[in-house]
Amino acid sequence: MQISAGRFRGLKLLSPEGRSSRPTLSRIRQALFNILTHYVAGSVFLDLYAGAGSVGLEAYSQGCRQVVLVESDPAVVRNLRQNVLRLDPEQTNLEVLAQEASAAVRDLANRQRKFDLVFLDPPYNPESLAAWSSPGNLARLLTPAGWLIVQHAKRDLMPEVWAGCRKVKDRDYGETCLSFFQLEAVKL
Repeated sequence: MQISAGRFRGLKLLSPEGRSSRPTLSRIRQALFNILTHYVAGSVFLDLYAGAGSVGLEAYSQGCRQVVLVESDPAVVRNLRQNVLRLDPEQTNLEVLAQEASAAVRDLANRQRKFDLVFLDPPYNPESLAAWSSPGNLARLLTPAGWLIVQHAKRDLMPEVWAGCRKVKDRDYGETCLSFFQLEAVKL
C-alpha cells in the first residue's frame, strides 16, 4: 500500500501483517480525491477507522493542512504512528487518536473541533452504519460547507438524510460505494 499522489507520492505505508483490516484501494482513494479536488487544499481532514492511514495520509499528501486519524487497534496504531512520523516528523499537522471512533467523535465534538472533510469507513455491515445514523456528533464536527464521506458496501444503501446531513451523491466502485453528505446539500 502506498500514497498515490501529491508530495509524498509513492511512499509505501506500513501496515501490520495478518490483520483483518480492509485498506481503501488505491483506485477508490484516487477517485475520492478527484471528486474532492477543489476542497482538499488547506482543509482539515478527519479519518475515522484510519487503519494504516491510507486515506488520511493521502489527504495530507494532496494538500490538507491538518489531518486527525482515529484508530483503536493497538497493533495498527503502532504502524499508523510510524507512518505519520515519516510524513510529519514534528507531528504538528498529523494527529493520531488511539481510541474507538465513536468516543473520538464525541470527544472532538465536545472540544468543538471542526473539520472540512470527515471520512467514515466503518466495518462493512448494516449495524456499523446504523450506529452512526442518528443526528448529532458527526454533523457537529463539520464546518458549514464541510463534507461527510462514507465508504460502505454497495449493498448497504444510504438514505437521503443520514447523521444530520443530506446526501449529495453516491459513487460505486465494484462492491464499494462512496456516499457524500453535507449539512446543506450542494452539487459537487
